[in-house]
Amino acid sequence: MRGANDGPASAASASVSASAPAPARPNIPGLLVDVSSLSRWIVDENDGDLVAAHLRLTGCVEADADFALLELAESCVEGCAFSACDFSRATFADVAFSGCDFSNCDFSEAGFTRCTFSSCKFTGANLTESMLRLVEMCDSTCAYAFFTKAKLEDAAFRATDFVHADISEARLRRAAFDDVRFAGTSFFRTSLAGVDLSTCQMSDIVLSDTMSELRGCSMDLFQAAGIARRLGVIVKD
Repeated sequence: MRGANDGPASAASASVSASAPAPARPNIPGLLVDVSSLSRWIVDENDGDLVAAHLRLTGCVEADADFALLELAESCVEGCAFSACDFSRATFADVAFSGCDFSNCDFSEAGFTRCTFSSCKFTGANLTESMLRLVEMCDSTCAYAFFTKAKLEDAAFRATDFVHADISEARLRRAAFDDVRFAGTSFFRTSLAGVDLSTCQMSDIVLSDTMSELRGCSMDLFQAAGIARRLGVIVKD
C-alpha cells in the first residue's frame, strides 16, 4: 500500500460509467494478404511504409523489432510471437488477434480501436498511456503488464490474468471484468466506481491508504469481507 500522504483517486484520473461496454465488432474484409513476417513485408512489399491494411499475419516470429508508429487496420494476426518489440505509438483499428505472444513488448501510447484478443499473452508488456477503445479480450494473460495512465473505454475482459499488473492512475469508462484474476494488481488512484468485480478473483490488490479506488464498485460478500479485514474490521462467520 502506498504512503499515508497519497491522495484519493481523483475524478480526472478515472471517470467510470456503470453501463455495459459496447461490443468490439472489428470490420475485417474477407480477402486478406497472407504475411509470415511483418518486418520483411514492410520493407519488401510496402516500401518501408508503416501504414498497412487487409493483412493476415500468421506464424510471424519477431524479436526486438522496431514497429513504432505502425498503423495496422482491418487485419487478422494469428499465432504470432513478438518478443520485446517496439510498438510504441502504434495504432490498431479493426484487428482480430488470436493465439499471439506480445511478451515484454512496448505498446506505450499505442491505440487499439475495435480490436479483439483471444488466447493472447502480454506478460510484462508496457501499455503505459495506451488507449483501448471498443476492445474485447478473453482467455489471455496480462501478468506483470503496465497499464499505467491507460484509458480503457468500452473494454471487456473475460477469463484473463492480471497478476501483478499495474493499472494505476488509469481511466476506466464502461469497462467490464468477468472471471478475471487480480492478484497483487495495482489499482492505485484508479477509480473502480461502477465496475462489477463479483466474478473476479482478488488478492493483495494495491490501493491507496483510504481505499477510495473501490468506492462505488460491486463485490460479493467474500470479497467485501477481505477488504473489511484490511480496514481492521473483525468479520464473524
